[in-house]
Amino acid sequence: MSENAREKSGSRLPLALSLLLLAALAWACWSIWSAHEARLAADAELRARLAALTGERDALSALLALDPCQAKAKLDAAAPPAAEPAASRPRTSGVSGKTAVAASPADVEDACVFLVSVDKNGRGSTGSGFFVAPGRVATNRHVVERANGGLLVTSKALGRPVAGRVIAASGKADGDYALVAVDLPPGAHPAVLVFADPARRTDKVGAWGFPDIVGKSDPAYKRLLTGKDLKAMPELSYSEGVVSAVLDRKPPLIVHTAPISPGNSGGPLVNDKGEVVGINTMITLDEGSYRQASIALAAADLIRFLAAQGVPVETRAAATEAP
Repeated sequence: MSENAREKSGSRLPLALSLLLLAALAWACWSIWSAHEARLAADAELRARLAALTGERDALSALLALDPCQAKAKLDAAAPPAAEPAASRPRTSGVSGKTAVAASPADVEDACVFLVSVDKNGRGSTGSGFFVAPGRVATNRHVVERANGGLLVTSKALGRPVAGRVIAASGKADGDYALVAVDLPPGAHPAVLVFADPARRTDKVGAWGFPDIVGKSDPAYKRLLTGKDLKAMPELSYSEGVVSAVLDRKPPLIVHTAPISPGNSGGPLVNDKGEVVGINTMITLDEGSYRQASIALAAADLIRFLAAQGVPVETRAAATEAP
């Protein structure tokens, strides 16, 4: 399912994407300056810590000069409350730091991104993706394989478009995956989704992404792609259905009833706990009955691809085990 979202506005899209790339470059310069400021702040924090340690030393010296009973009374009064038992605290994902046992819709939205790629002829296409590790986005290969003219990534969690770099892609006979590196703006901490056990027939699932059929009616989508508003963020779309079948192919395919369309490619297919069970990739249409089937590649095969790139992901079993 290859998406050419704005071929009709070919004369405007190259200029718009150039402006977006300039904005991303400006933001990179701002990031360098912010990092310098952060180092200065760290130095100030170190000086403050040294001053605090000096104060603690003086306080301990004063305690040593007191009668032992008086010193004990002061120490008991200053003792912090007992720590909460570890068993009662929510278990969190080691990658994202968020509660991993059940992702809320807000967590999934926080992890999803909108991708805009431009080929060497200035023709643009759009697609979806999601964070699988800090600064790493998974999507379909066909979404970004023609991005030799530039690739931009944006989401509400990022706050603005940033440049993306394709750092790995599967072969055409080995799935349809790509891994995109994203330099996170200062203060941006997008959620990282947790993966789940294999999907089974009749499981309830939801498809998240940025389908063109919704984007065409979204003012923010139009403002972003025409360069009128670089901060415009298209609305993320959600649809739900059930797993119709899991086909034992290589890679395994999940056939489901959650409606998807061009633009959904690369977005996550999640279960009712917000855990990734697949990556939406294509649709098939029966010309005789006009019935549509949505197809996702199974999460287990995406995990294999990511592991080969040195990107371990959280799974439900790993996220819920005792610390």
